[in-house]
Amino acid sequence: MNKNKMLLSDIRAVTSGFISTFSGLKNEIDNLIHIKIKKIMNSKGYVSREDFHALEDRVNQLHAEINFMKKKK
Repeated sequence: MNKNKMLLSDIRAVTSGFISTFSGLKNEIDNLIHIKIKKIMNSKGYVSREDFHALEDRVNQLHAEINFMKKKK
């Protein structure tokens, strides 16, 4: 009986190790794919959503300043 418990404990430990390894491998593959996609997008001249929204906010702010200056005259 004691040997069976040890065997099951060993099997659980090995299984846990496999799951941990494959989980880390999945994360690494996801990161590599993300980096490749980002490189392709940058080479095509595309910008990230965050950069686009930052630029859009800046353009809107400048547009408002120009309109304010025109009204001031």
